[in-house]
Amino acid sequence: MMQLPQTGGAPDWIHLLPAGRFAGKDGRGPYTTPRNPAALMAASMRAAGGKLTLDENHSTDIAAKIGLPSPAMGWITELQPRADGVWGRVEWNATGHSAMDNRSYRGVSPVFDHDAQGTVTLIRRAALTNDPNLLDLHTLHHRQETRMDLAELARRLGLPETATQADVDRALDAARAASATSTSLHSSLGTLVGLGADAGTDAILAAVRASVEGGQANTQRMQAMETQLTELRQQGARRDAETAVDAAARDGRVISANLRTELVSLHAANPEMAMRIINGLPKLPQGQMVRHSNGDRSTTVDLNGADATAVAKMDAAFGVTEADIQQFGGSHGAV
Repeated sequence: MMQLPQTGGAPDWIHLLPAGRFAGKDGRGPYTTPRNPAALMAASMRAAGGKLTLDENHSTDIAAKIGLPSPAMGWITELQPRADGVWGRVEWNATGHSAMDNRSYRGVSPVFDHDAQGTVTLIRRAALTNDPNLLDLHTLHHRQETRMDLAELARRLGLPETATQADVDRALDAARAASATSTSLHSSLGTLVGLGADAGTDAILAAVRASVEGGQANTQRMQAMETQLTELRQQGARRDAETAVDAAARDGRVISANLRTELVSLHAANPEMAMRIINGLPKLPQGQMVRHSNGDRSTTVDLNGADATAVAKMDAAFGVTEADIQQFGGSHGAV
């Protein structure tokens, strides 16, 4: 729970949500603050018309419902992501200043919505209170479950809107497998900077920078963390590249082993350019194959009795010249 100043005076910023997972002392939860809360903060300010109410003892949710007064103590006019969660800048009114000067309240309790998985989706308002519920910020919370349809889930996975449930399941399995390879590194980085194992790369980097700016770390540590974070991003880009290139090959695009290596490297650096090249490669009809050799390079494609013109196209696709065929004894149609 955030402790308000005990020496009097109203703070400019108050802690509204903790980073990562948190739960209520009454057993409800766990809940999760998104790793990148930018969308959450924007939606919250938009829903509140630019100012979130800061009342006392959740009077907006309790007293106002039965016609009793529910005056604001101030207004949260800005939200800010920090390494330890989401903070709000408060524009206090006279009543709020008086409460702070008199040290009337010691905690802040936000009211928020969350989806079925417990991820916070909207910060509604906050209250000054001495009897909070959450273990971390002790907040009153309202449950608002949301359901994600197949098209939206496909979009978030980078799939077309026409993706089937099977496509989504495969993408989720691939994402889980890729995530497993980097979980250990994420966990160690998060622990190193004082965050949980669920902390994202942006939160970790923010924590490192905050430590450096506050004199709590040194330049060497910052550089080491930056390097590890860069490696994580590069690993993710290469996995995405291999998935895209292999999918094109399964779809019939003519991609040799050497070409695959080059396309994977290009896709990791420039996905759009790589896909333009891949989409321009020859595409074989389904079920047709021919064995085509050039030195130590061999590819099998079944053309079901294709004529010399089809074979010539294969030669052109692989960059095989007549001189290559004479020199290496290239064979066509032999399995």
